[in-house]
Amino acid sequence: MAKIIVVGAGINGVTAAIELRRRGHEVVLADPGPLPHPLAASTDISKAVRAAYGADEDYTELAERSIKVWRKWNQEFGTELYHEVGVMFVRRQKMKAGDFEHERFKTLEKRGHKVERMNVPQLWRRFPAWNPEL
Repeated sequence: MAKIIVVGAGINGVTAAIELRRRGHEVVLADPGPLPHPLAASTDISKAVRAAYGADEDYTELAERSIKVWRKWNQEFGTELYHEVGVMFVRRQKMKAGDFEHERFKTLEKRGHKVERMNVPQLWRRFPAWNPEL
């Protein structure tokens, strides 16, 4: 078992320390504090884990693995650290092959994600507050 010091208790440092500890290492997590730091990029709740990387399946797979770990931590720690809310992407022009959005859609669909395409009338019916004319 190695003795490891992780410097920085932001989201990357904390998750690294947790994983290293799980792997049997002795871990010290060091940070000048306070924790969580009010100015840290990972402090607020507006962060997102996205699996949409165009045709890049490697990054998509990394996001899928990350989501599984966050779900596991929600159960393990008995609190909802990760909130799944969904996402919507809107384009002005129709998607076509080669566009980032089109390739993202195809990659997510191929990997079994629930994806749905909507045109303007469908979008307006489902989300009445949406004003497509703005």
